[in-house]
Amino acid sequence: MLLKKLDLFGFKSFSDRTSFEFERGINGIVGPNGCGKSNVVDAFKWILGEQSAKSLRGSEMLDVVFNGTNARPAMGYAEASLTFLNDRDLLPVEYDEVCITRRLYTAGESEYLINKQPCRLKDIKELFLGTGVGGGCYSLIEQGKVDTLLQANAQERRFVFEEAAGISKYKTKKRETMLKLEKVEQNLLRLNDIIEEVQKQLRSIKLQAAKAHKYKERITRLKELRIKLSLKKYKMFKDEKAIAQEQIQQAEHRCQETLSNIKNMEAERDSVQININELASSLEQSQINMTNLNAKIASTHDRIGFNHKTIEDLNIQSDKYEKYINVLKNKIEEAEGGICDLSQDLEKIQKDLSEGNSNLSINETELKQYLYECDALQQQIEENKKQVIDMLHKGSSLQNEIGSLSAERDTIGNRRNKLLKRQEEISSELERIEYEKQGLAEQRDKLLGKIENLEACLSGTNEKIKVLNAGIQSVDNDINNQQQLKSRKESRLETLEDLEKRFEGVSSGVQAVLEESKKDNGLISGIHGMVADLIKVDAAYVFAIEAVLGDRAQIIVVDSIKEIIRAFDFLKEHDKGYVRFLPLEDIRVEISETSIDLNIPGIVGRAVDLIKSKDGFSSFVEYIFKDTIVVEDFDTALRLSGNSSGVKWFVTLNGEVVEPGGTILVGKGNMQIGLISRKTELENIKLELTRIEEEIKAYADRKRIKGNEVEDLVCKADEFKREIDAENVVKVSKENNLQKEEFKVVELSDEIDVNESEINEINEHIENINLRERKLSNEIAILNDQRKVLEYHVVVSDNEKIQKEASRANIQNEITELKVAMAQKEERKDNINTSIGKLKRELQGNKEDLTSTYSEIKSCQEKTVESEKGITDLNKLLEELQAEKISLEKDIVSLKEKQSICNVQLTETSRQIDEYNGEYKTHEQVINNLRLKENEFKIKIADLEERIRDDYKVELSEFTLEHGEQDNELIDWESVPLEIDELKGKIDRMGNVNLEAINEQTELEAREVHLMGQMEDLQKAEKALKDIINKINITSRELFEKTFNEVRIHFHELFRKLFGGGRADIILEEGVDILDAGIDIVAQPPGKELKSIMLFSGGEKVMTTIALLFAIFQSKPSPFCILDEVDAALDENNINRFIQILKEFAKYSQFVIITHSKQTMSIADVLYGVTMEEAGVSKKISVKFEEAARQVA
Repeated sequence: MLLKKLDLFGFKSFSDRTSFEFERGINGIVGPNGCGKSNVVDAFKWILGEQSAKSLRGSEMLDVVFNGTNARPAMGYAEASLTFLNDRDLLPVEYDEVCITRRLYTAGESEYLINKQPCRLKDIKELFLGTGVGGGCYSLIEQGKVDTLLQANAQERRFVFEEAAGISKYKTKKRETMLKLEKVEQNLLRLNDIIEEVQKQLRSIKLQAAKAHKYKERITRLKELRIKLSLKKYKMFKDEKAIAQEQIQQAEHRCQETLSNIKNMEAERDSVQININELASSLEQSQINMTNLNAKIASTHDRIGFNHKTIEDLNIQSDKYEKYINVLKNKIEEAEGGICDLSQDLEKIQKDLSEGNSNLSINETELKQYLYECDALQQQIEENKKQVIDMLHKGSSLQNEIGSLSAERDTIGNRRNKLLKRQEEISSELERIEYEKQGLAEQRDKLLGKIENLEACLSGTNEKIKVLNAGIQSVDNDINNQQQLKSRKESRLETLEDLEKRFEGVSSGVQAVLEESKKDNGLISGIHGMVADLIKVDAAYVFAIEAVLGDRAQIIVVDSIKEIIRAFDFLKEHDKGYVRFLPLEDIRVEISETSIDLNIPGIVGRAVDLIKSKDGFSSFVEYIFKDTIVVEDFDTALRLSGNSSGVKWFVTLNGEVVEPGGTILVGKGNMQIGLISRKTELENIKLELTRIEEEIKAYADRKRIKGNEVEDLVCKADEFKREIDAENVVKVSKENNLQKEEFKVVELSDEIDVNESEINEINEHIENINLRERKLSNEIAILNDQRKVLEYHVVVSDNEKIQKEASRANIQNEITELKVAMAQKEERKDNINTSIGKLKRELQGNKEDLTSTYSEIKSCQEKTVESEKGITDLNKLLEELQAEKISLEKDIVSLKEKQSICNVQLTETSRQIDEYNGEYKTHEQVINNLRLKENEFKIKIADLEERIRDDYKVELSEFTLEHGEQDNELIDWESVPLEIDELKGKIDRMGNVNLEAINEQTELEAREVHLMGQMEDLQKAEKALKDIINKINITSRELFEKTFNEVRIHFHELFRKLFGGGRADIILEEGVDILDAGIDIVAQPPGKELKSIMLFSGGEKVMTTIALLFAIFQSKPSPFCILDEVDAALDENNINRFIQILKEFAKYSQFVIITHSKQTMSIADVLYGVTMEEAGVSKKISVKFEEAARQVA
């Protein structure tokens, strides 16, 4: 598979549509920092399904959409596509070329496409499973994360190896299968519970369904009778209602005549009332006019008094205004004098301020000149000082360099001495290692023998544990079987107890008597129960005893006749049917002489001897069964019945009965002949449950004993394992030590060569240092001479600046004193202006008050004249009002006389209306009585219709039209109510009836069949899923083990090639399944002690990671690999080694490298440049080295 092309549009900084076409071999991407090179790597990750915005170097996923610049608007969406050439069918699709596309819109919507066809993210991830391509795989190493594989823990490191082994797709399938299996197992548990519940419901619902059928028959008959009876009543009520309606019409006619007379009289009364109302209105208006007139007279008197008082007040106010005018004239004179004095002071101050400003201007000009000259001198001084400091810094830098060179010479000299000493140590070390290797080999062989013995002991112990576990599993099966049996028994016990509680199979009369006797204040006492309640029979004899008893099993045993009489009254009162009683006080048992030998073959025994009764009730058992013999079979009964003299009854174990006189009872008993069977079964189930619980307890004890034995053996096996592990640890330690010693021999040999080369390099470097020191000393001497000249110039300039500063300070003081004096005069000027303004405002206010006061005096004089004129006018008005009052009093007297006459006429008319109203009420009462009678029949009809409608959804009016009077003549209407009451009683005695039980029974039976089919399907699915998981585990284990061993060999070889020696290995976690074991990395560069890879330098970590990744590539080449600045931490020598390895692997895989290294760039077949000529927008430029070479040639 070949990576063919990457297309970007609106992705991060790639605003324009950009296409990177990749060739086989090495493709390089270069460019300055910040130009958008790493955005290319982010595009690969994003297309292949990366969902973390942080991993894409953003705060949210929308950050991948081009956000715009000052010159360009933001994009509406981001799109990136990868095109692959599927020439080796590595991808499981039918296409030779596969294009993966991902889009993200700013609205948050996202799209995934394969060959421009919409798909899911899951489809893309599954497409690349097992290829080494995809999120988190070894085909993409990001910038700054090259050592992530080393820093990961042992479990996280597995992912890369699993991808290389091609088992990631198997693990994904296994996870999906495990989830399906878990769901299937949960469904099986739930389905099993549901089936048990359905079966339990089905057992209970069958009895309810039978009762429901009987209930429906009675309800149907009750409905038929009630509708017919209601139809008869309906017709009778309709006839009675018609008669009442005719009588109402006659009474209403009489009532209408009386009502006409009342209306005539009321019209006359209304006319008289109108006259009275008009007179009353006129009288009321005259009285109101009188009241208003009196008020006007009083008001006129008040107004005259008010005018007199106003005149007095105006005279007093005028005197006050005259006095206030004199005061205002004095204030105006004082204000005008003050303004004149302050104006003279102000002119003097303004003259002084003008002279001060002139002097201040001259001094400030001189000050500016001195400031300019001082600043020029200061700049010259600072410039000279800066040059002196620069020279000091440069001299110090040169001196430091000389010190550094000297220190470096000492350091590398010490290094050379150490290397020489190390060469001697290595020779001694090689001799010592050879001796230790022989000792370690002998110790390892001894440990192997000891481990073999311990493993044999462990194998025997494990075999014993396996046998015991099989025994425990067998006991568990027995416990489960017993618990299932217990559940079935408990369910059956619950059903039987429910039947007993509801008196199922017992007649309604017996049931009523027994229930009444159990009440604390019941009417019946002395009841001991039914015969069936007072005896116990073994299961073997139940059918025989039930056959003999028949319906006598429901005989109620009482103390005496008194209880029977009370029970009779109760049954008669409540219409509960018939009941048979047996009084104990009247039982007389006669001993019968049986001539049959009980030892005859076929005879089981006397029935009396086979029945157990409660204490005190043996007499009635003897009374009922004294002449009954139980035999084995029907032939024996027939044979013995003809030869017996005293015996009257023979009954077989199967329930066939030969009665006295030769009557024979055969066949299967009905529900009522099952009371003793039910009670016997109840007792037997209780005993059986006790036995089952004891067995479960015994099984649990056996399980506990075996479990203890297993625990002891497991402890023993664990001890063996610990010993084996301890010995293995020692053995591995010895082998590791032996391997270490062998590695050391190789490393030390390599180290001797490396050290020799380094000593030569050190000698050459020391000679270079000596030459550099001499050159730096000459430069320091020249700098010191130049510095002394500059320091002299600084001193001269500084003295001249001090003189100028003194002159500037004197002028500055004079300026300050002038400014203070002028500020004081300005303040005095402002105060004077403020005072003048205040006096002017007071003067203006007093003048305005004087004018206003003159106006008020004039107003008072005018108001006095107006008030005197008003008094004269009011006296004239008062005389006119008195004359009008006398005329109005005469009119009021006349109106009162007319009103008295009209009241007499109104009284007579009202009397006649009352007489007619009495007659009308009499007629109305007759009508109301008739309407009540009519409504009574309407209510009866409506009630009858409503009852039938509510009970049976039948409309009587429509039913009458449809059925008419047919068949009604044949009905005995007197017996219908009795039959209805009897049916209601039977229905009531049935108690609660579940009418849905019939449908529920059918539904439950169908559901049981359906659920059993589902159970079978789920069990098949469970087996199939477990088989799939086993196959996946086997395949994954084989693939992983093969790949791990290959990578281990390649890693060791590549590490030595990249580091020029040393050793490295990858180790699986011990004691863990190979599919779950973590992976550790061990590495030791040449010339260094073995240490944690976390303590390696950055370059060592990068080289180790590269060795491991290329080892994986060598075992399972990825179609392509992206390396983002992985060479950034490498020095020149390591880059050369990295390049050599890269060239070898480029023959088999395709590489895309982002780099700043010129050496790495030089091996690229295609080199893409990424630039940012426009701020925020990345662009691509490319060069193919092969084409360039041809063009030059």
